[in-house]
Amino acid sequence: MLRGKRAVITGGGGGFGQALCVWLAREGVEVSFSARRIDDIEKTCGIIAAEGGRAKGYLCDLTQPASISHFSSQLLSVDKPIDILILNAAQWLSGTMDDQPDAEIISTISSGLTGSILLTQALLPEIRRSESADIVSIISACGIANFTDSIAHPAFFASKHGLSGFTTKLAKQLSKENIRVTGLYPPDFEVTGFDVPVDNLSRMGERLMNGRSIWETIRFVLTQPRSCHIGSICFQGPTREDLRE
Repeated sequence: MLRGKRAVITGGGGGFGQALCVWLAREGVEVSFSARRIDDIEKTCGIIAAEGGRAKGYLCDLTQPASISHFSSQLLSVDKPIDILILNAAQWLSGTMDDQPDAEIISTISSGLTGSILLTQALLPEIRRSESADIVSIISACGIANFTDSIAHPAFFASKHGLSGFTTKLAKQLSKENIRVTGLYPPDFEVTGFDVPVDNLSRMGERLMNGRSIWETIRFVLTQPRSCHIGSICFQGPTREDLRE
C-alpha cells in the first residue's frame, strides 16, 4: 500500500529516525532524509542499500534557516511529489532554568519547532502535488497538556507544546486539501533493532515502549483510507525515571 510513495524524514541519521527510514524503505517507499553528519547519512543509506531499498540523505541543520532552505531546494528539484513527511528531528534538553546556557535553549526551540515549521512550509508545494499526502509529527508526551513527568528542560516542553499547536492547526487547514496531518505523543521509548519483534510478555509500566510499536502505529495511520483522518495519538508508558524508582 505504501510501495512507490516518496517520503521525507528529518533526523534520519540515527536512532528512531534511522529506523523509520529503514522500515519505510522495506515497504517499498523511496526515502529522503536529513542528518547533520555525512557519516550518519552514509550509515543509513548503506543499511537500506544492502537490503535493496532506495534512500538518499542530505545534510541539514534544522536550527539554521539557510540550511533548511538548501535542504528543501534539493528535495524540490526532484520531479516527484512528496507523499509522506515525518517531522522526527528534535534536540533533547534536560535540566532546569538554572543550568542551561542561552544557546542550548535557542537551539532546542529551533530544532524541534521552528525548523519543522520552516521545512513544512517550504515543502508544501510538492506535498500538495501528491494525491494522498500525509504529514506526521513525532511530538512527545511532553507536548500533552499538564504532563510534567519528565526531566526534560522547560524549553523542550515549550518546543513540544509549540509543535503540538502547529500540528493541530495545520491538520485543520490542510484537511480541505485531502492532506492528513497526525500528531503522535509517545513517552520515553527505545529502539532495540530493526528486526526485534515487540515484546508481548511485559506488563504495562514494566519497561520502556519499543520504537517498533510507534512505527507500527505510523504505518497504520498511513495505510488508512483517505476518508479516515487520525488527528492525534497519545501513548501511555513509563519514563526512564519511573523505571529507576
